[in-house]
Amino acid sequence: MKESKLISVVVPLYNSCNTIERTIKSVLAQSYQNLEVMVVDDGSEDNSRALIEKMADSRIHYYCLPHQNANVARNYGINHSRGEYIAMLDADDEWLANHLETSLTVLQERKVDCIYGSLILRSKSDRVVFTRALEAGESIIDFLLTTGYGAQTSTLVMTASSAKDVLWNESLRRHQDYDFVVRYGRKYRLYPKLEPTVVYYLSDTPKVIDFGSCIRFIHTVEGEITDDVYMNYHRRMLGLAMAKGAREEVIWHYRKAATYYKYLLSFHDYLLLLQPQSKLKVWHLMIKYFWGLFRSV
Repeated sequence: MKESKLISVVVPLYNSCNTIERTIKSVLAQSYQNLEVMVVDDGSEDNSRALIEKMADSRIHYYCLPHQNANVARNYGINHSRGEYIAMLDADDEWLANHLETSLTVLQERKVDCIYGSLILRSKSDRVVFTRALEAGESIIDFLLTTGYGAQTSTLVMTASSAKDVLWNESLRRHQDYDFVVRYGRKYRLYPKLEPTVVYYLSDTPKVIDFGSCIRFIHTVEGEITDDVYMNYHRRMLGLAMAKGAREEVIWHYRKAATYYKYLLSFHDYLLLLQPQSKLKVWHLMIKYFWGLFRSV
């Protein structure tokens, strides 16, 4: 492929000294070499900066911001980039050597604005998660909630003009990838790249989950989620909130949402999700459940 188009690789960084060298080296080793690497440090307190400076490659541009969040860093990198295309890459992921070349080929051949791709999930062994195109009549949020890794951040390669138009929601600390792809898809064309060229490392370190961000985001797209996808998503989030010891109001939010469409649940499952603590409460929920079924007929 003729390397006439500059690709800007945007890497948000925060205390990632254990992975950032591996990540940046996978960019510098790309078969497509007309690139710049926008490393935006979100106020790291480790030696990440020293590791990056040691690489001494003129294509690496390092910026350090006061600590806020990864979306602020992503937007800074996007807005200060010079490329005609922008590729997103998280500081703990890496690319196979042909990632940019094959991504740009799909973008240009399909005449689309953005591609998302399959993933190699790496832990003790590798497992490939293949993405897919949206089905007829399927909303983007249904696609994301049912596929999980369907449009993971480090697989996104897009035109710079579209990325600078949409940008990332700086108020979200969770589900920011879903939010970006949903808003992006309302204005621009996305296309799947089935060949997996992104390596996503599964961490054993427990992650802090901002359930407030999750809830705020879902409220913005509720009207686009089909009933069964809505219920299955909230059942998963309920289990996650309980496992993480989330605040009681968060757990109760997910209990209510996971039982909202009563016609999709047996009465037994309805009670299991709500976990009433007395016989009186069971009777109350039984009336509520069957009245809900009656109203949905």
